[in-house]
Amino acid sequence: MCEYLQSRILKSANATLPSSTVGNNYTPKVPRDLEILTQNYRFLNRLMHSIRLLRKYPLTYSAAHEHKWSIHLHRLQNILQLYKKVFTFIPTLPFSLSSCRQDNFKSLLDDLSNISKSLRGFHLLQEKEFQDSSIRAHLDDRNNNFETDLSSFIDSALSRTRRRITLDRVFIDHPTQPQLLTAPKDIDDAVVNHFQNFVPIKSTPPVSIDTLPDRWSSAYHPMDDVSSSIYDSLMNPPTLDEWLSTVSSTPNGKASGPSMITYEMLKHLGSRTSALLLILIQACLSKADIPDLW
Repeated sequence: MCEYLQSRILKSANATLPSSTVGNNYTPKVPRDLEILTQNYRFLNRLMHSIRLLRKYPLTYSAAHEHKWSIHLHRLQNILQLYKKVFTFIPTLPFSLSSCRQDNFKSLLDDLSNISKSLRGFHLLQEKEFQDSSIRAHLDDRNNNFETDLSSFIDSALSRTRRRITLDRVFIDHPTQPQLLTAPKDIDDAVVNHFQNFVPIKSTPPVSIDTLPDRWSSAYHPMDDVSSSIYDSLMNPPTLDEWLSTVSSTPNGKASGPSMITYEMLKHLGSRTSALLLILIQACLSKADIPDLW
């Protein structure tokens, strides 16, 4: 029954409920070479945009454009030299923009476009190689942590960052001899001593409420104005209203268990399926047994 019910719920949910892809927000550190390549590619795009504007509005041409072009030309030559293996043909760039006005900057834009396309292809290739190597490196680290450092493996799998508190001083509030510790070893010893002795642990637990200290005995002693019969129905099977109320109060966006059924799926069940699922839940409670599938 549970296998059939699970398969029906999953099939209906996959067919009707919207789905979303969830991922972490980890951003790997980009290598310096790839970062420079990205900057050069963006520089080319900005330069082409400015040339297109100058082509569209030729009356805006001035001596300032020539000054900027002399700076850009130097960087372009460095790019061509740095990635010369990428280009099948290295164009000859003009020393001034005034010579490009004859064909309305068409030849210059064509040359810059070819350079940009070559850099884009090389950039995509390098970025893909970096992503693949990063994935392989993190998978190797996670596999190694599974064998040698289980805590780091769990943090990595859950995308958790390790948080810690750094103590660089400790003040011991002694009534007659207060101390301020700054030496690392003294701080470590004081912290260890505090956590080991501040809350002493008794070797034998109390056998009954009566043996507890008065402070805790009064807190755990049954209250006279509360009847003990309130627990008689504690293990009664839940009713349909109780079950539906519990399901409606569950949060969204939580991961599913082994059954792969999420809270959202349960909330969208019809009345008949909810009643059928309740029968299974009542059987689990009465027999104190939960199917392995769930």
